[in-house]
Amino acid sequence: MLTVDIDTGGTMTDALVSDGETRHAFKVDTTPHDYTVSFLACLREAAGHFGDDSIAAFLSRVGLIRWSSTITTNVLGERRGSKVGLFVSRGNERTLYGAARSPVLGELVDEANVIGLSENPSDVEVLAGVKRLLEGGVRRICVCLADSFPDSRFERAIKETIEDQYPDHIIGAVPVLLGSEMAPLRHDQTRVHYSVMNAYTHMKLATSLFKAEDLLRDEHSWRGPLLIGHTSGGVARIGKTKAVDTMESGPVFGTYGGAWMARLYGLDNAVCFDVGGTTTKASVVRDGAPVLQRGGELLDVPVQAPLVLLRSAVVGGGSIARIRNGAITLGPESMGAAPGPACYGLGGDKATLTDALLVLGYLDPANFLGGRRSLKADAARGTIEKHVAAPLGISVEAAALSIRDEAVAMMSDLLAGALAEARVKNRDTPLFAFGGNGPMFACFVADRLELPAAYAFHLGPVFGAFGSAVSDVVHRYEYGLALHWDAGARAALAPHLEEMMEQAVRDLRGEGFDPEHATYQWELDFPADVGGETTVQAAGTAGSSRNVFDAIELAVTAADCANRPVLALRLLTRYAVGSHGVSRRTNRGEARSATKRPLRFNGAPAIDAPVYQWEELKTGQVIEGPGAINGNTLTCPVPPGWKAKVDDFGNLALNRAD
Repeated sequence: MLTVDIDTGGTMTDALVSDGETRHAFKVDTTPHDYTVSFLACLREAAGHFGDDSIAAFLSRVGLIRWSSTITTNVLGERRGSKVGLFVSRGNERTLYGAARSPVLGELVDEANVIGLSENPSDVEVLAGVKRLLEGGVRRICVCLADSFPDSRFERAIKETIEDQYPDHIIGAVPVLLGSEMAPLRHDQTRVHYSVMNAYTHMKLATSLFKAEDLLRDEHSWRGPLLIGHTSGGVARIGKTKAVDTMESGPVFGTYGGAWMARLYGLDNAVCFDVGGTTTKASVVRDGAPVLQRGGELLDVPVQAPLVLLRSAVVGGGSIARIRNGAITLGPESMGAAPGPACYGLGGDKATLTDALLVLGYLDPANFLGGRRSLKADAARGTIEKHVAAPLGISVEAAALSIRDEAVAMMSDLLAGALAEARVKNRDTPLFAFGGNGPMFACFVADRLELPAAYAFHLGPVFGAFGSAVSDVVHRYEYGLALHWDAGARAALAPHLEEMMEQAVRDLRGEGFDPEHATYQWELDFPADVGGETTVQAAGTAGSSRNVFDAIELAVTAADCANRPVLALRLLTRYAVGSHGVSRRTNRGEARSATKRPLRFNGAPAIDAPVYQWEELKTGQVIEGPGAINGNTLTCPVPPGWKAKVDDFGNLALNRAD
């Protein structure tokens, strides 16, 4: 049986199809007007590759599909979500329980649509507020009262009042979301922010997911599981997915793919460097796992919840280069996929980073994106001359180098910040470069940050899809607590353990998975001695809470956390489905000789350097810089002083020359 992993990004949609041994990658243009169009285009490309005359014929051999995306991220970034109304406890309308004005006000929810309720509001007060919100065009209402977790009875009473007056079978009904259900945590502001983000993005995501599910079933006769990528690094069915669960899931899967590769190579640390057409993202692997932060920002919105440490900069291949105050700037504006950079020949008339890379010789104009597009060097030179070189009074080549160097500086600053946050040392941390443009800058950024080495991956352009392909079905349950770990802890925790385990078993069975074959991990958060939190972990089973508590008690004692407050209890369940890894390559031997092309790495004249076709390189082959590698899936300049070697897994290991 085949597995299909699809990753919808802002510019391109990637797919990875595998039978567990071999992998086939596909890329199509993302279709923001209807994400199911590019979703089906991936399946159509795969069907053609496997010799099937229809998507239905191809799907007859597919066991499951996993879909990760930046759909919710894009909805937030472009501010095109649903109109949201919000009830909070009176006095918190501006801060939403924070210390200052909440960043979601005026962005995701209009200040006029935030209503403060009295401590024990009457039905009249609640319904008057609902009337005001509906008259303002609100289509989803969030109810987030102070101190409403774990005791959510006041929120539930408000929901019942609204639904009694506006039952869901009438046209005027409006969905009501409770903060205590969106984020079962004691942190009031986190519950509000999660609720608002979920309500704001829900409709766009749900439309795409349900349409895809309907198309697969009704038009292509496929009834296998469609699993949705979550920010947790796992996947789950649509019925177990909230919109907020999927935010940044594509980039997060790239980080989990990086952690998988780090373990494969026996590396403790790595800094993940994902460069696309619009943005660059940085994350860190430490001790073989993604670095998580509890308490940070999710797309610039502060939350107190465990998240992969993921940082972004608005710089990518389509970033526009301009002169401001006599200096080159890149972005944040981007030419995107259409019309794209000037060298695409599709009407773009601004100088971009991709135009500069073409002028420098790093791109093969006749074999861009595997030959699906030819690049026009004259157009690239012309727009750089007009917008950058002429205003600065320098040559086109010098302008292109300056554009590249500005990109390298921005990317390096981003990675340096992520490394500092993760508290890992540059000299101990190789660079993992992926995304469509990551390998292009791998050596330059590694040099600037004094990193020991860099890796570029055969599956790098579809690395988010690869991270999805090695993922499990993951369910996460969390309960905020306020108890002390003492002799009475067992009795206090027992009902929560039972409830969470019953929910986990019920969810797995409802999705068609056997709970006995899942793994269970319990976590408790305690305050640390020097600030922050200490997380204690214990393995569990689908059995009784007594055995679970015994394992937790041993772990708490070993971590010296007895007699401390317990802040939160979590349960993570994992069920492995159709995961696959990377096999070793056996294609050793001599590669075809390289061609030559002028390349520019510094202010010196261009070097007529060797250029190798990536698909023709053999395992073990070493390329000494200066040179370049071009291919359908990887483009990587090798500067002077660097060397590249194709390793046993078909990836490119980049190191400084001896």
